[in-house]
Amino acid sequence: RKWIHSNLLVFLIFIGILLGFVIGFLVNSPLKNLRSDEDRKTNIMLIGFPGELFMNMLKLLMVPLVVASVICALAALDGRSSNRVSRRTFVYYLATTLLAVIIGVVLVTFMKPGSYGKPEGKGLKPSFYRPLDAVLDLIRSCFPSNIITAAFMQQRTHYTSTAAKVSYVNRTVNVHNMSQAELNSMRILSNGTHNYTTTPQAIRAASNTVPDGSKADSGENANILGLLVFSLVFGAVLGRMGERGVPLKALFESLNEVILKMLALVMWFAPIGVCSLIAAQMASMEDIMGSLSMLGLYMATVIAGLLAHALFILPLLFIIATRRNPLTFICGMRDALLTAFGTSSSTATLPCTIRCLEDRNRVDARISRFVLPLGSTVNMDGTALYEVVAAVFIAQIHGIELGLDDLAITCLTATAASIGASGIPQAGLVTMVMVLTAVNLPTEDIGLILSVDWFIDRIRTTVNVLGDAIGAGIVEHLSRDDLMNLDYTTREEVVPLDDK
Repeated sequence: RKWIHSNLLVFLIFIGILLGFVIGFLVNSPLKNLRSDEDRKTNIMLIGFPGELFMNMLKLLMVPLVVASVICALAALDGRSSNRVSRRTFVYYLATTLLAVIIGVVLVTFMKPGSYGKPEGKGLKPSFYRPLDAVLDLIRSCFPSNIITAAFMQQRTHYTSTAAKVSYVNRTVNVHNMSQAELNSMRILSNGTHNYTTTPQAIRAASNTVPDGSKADSGENANILGLLVFSLVFGAVLGRMGERGVPLKALFESLNEVILKMLALVMWFAPIGVCSLIAAQMASMEDIMGSLSMLGLYMATVIAGLLAHALFILPLLFIIATRRNPLTFICGMRDALLTAFGTSSSTATLPCTIRCLEDRNRVDARISRFVLPLGSTVNMDGTALYEVVAAVFIAQIHGIELGLDDLAITCLTATAASIGASGIPQAGLVTMVMVLTAVNLPTEDIGLILSVDWFIDRIRTTVNVLGDAIGAGIVEHLSRDDLMNLDYTTREEVVPLDDK
């Protein structure tokens, strides 16, 4: 009875995941047969409505939890300890991301999922977004101009269409009854019959790739990078204020505790929310079996890489660093892993991940509340692996041979793109375009892989969350001496001196 009580939520979330797949599969065909597209979209919206509420509740808790937890963690560490913890954290994140990328390259090169030709599917013309602007927007996100608007707005470069200038040479151009499409492409002529003596070396189409500066967009995601940078600096300064900062520390500690208690209530809605999200996603698919069969080997390659990273590389690093059983640690994260699979968002899963680490795996709160918010933003092992496999897959279906230099560029670009993925608007599409552009691969076939991305995204999000959790466990183990010295110093400061 005690085991059932302690694992009831895990069991219910698992049942919710299974029911979501079953319900989505069963209603997919009847919904496609509806004559009215409006009725179909309405039914899908109603199926996903509980999931929408669940995601809203998680996102509601996300911003105050990130701010409060990071400030509390940094304020509880002294300067030297926080520097050491930061170095260990970033070394772990960079190492695991590079290992994930290497696994992806080895598997996709060996299995060659794209060597069987190009599967049929709808191409997708991604919206224009230069890699340079993506990097600059990422840096801008780290330094928001307003901490309040950072809770719901991000920075993104906008583009405007401008007509290209025409260079002239002496020439006569006769134009006869041009179509509107031709006129639109030339942008300098009006319909009709004209006889111009002009000087165009070439009549060029208007350019639509001119950046118009960076503007704040109101989107569905907060500027987590900006909030994180602000909280890191705020917490570090607060920790150096001594007794003057104690009241403010107590305020953020109380806020953090309240948010975690609210999270415990929200998580009981997780089985229904997860079921709704998965069912709505499957119900909206045009051809479930067709997508799976056409891209089956590609999916198998990505999933094999993610499982290899999650079940072998990460546990091996945990054993080497801590000399502890990784299975016990991973079992303690079961709530967070199932929630990550259901929500497909490592940031939305963050409150649950913190709770599992501190309550079940007994990780020091000063470490978990620093490592996890940072990891949910910059540590995307699964995303980096997926992008490398997808890039090589697209090269294979076009018969493009990537050399060692191209593979190296792909790996480095995927690693860099994944580090700031959550800070870039439309992260999945934008970072994929960045990787493909780096090695001059066609971007029109992104639609092929996005057709099955709804499922792969859930697995790679689960791997991302597991990587963050194991990283927190490793960093805590390596930082125990620093934490013990800090605890000893703190006790010395609060022990009153004997009266003489």
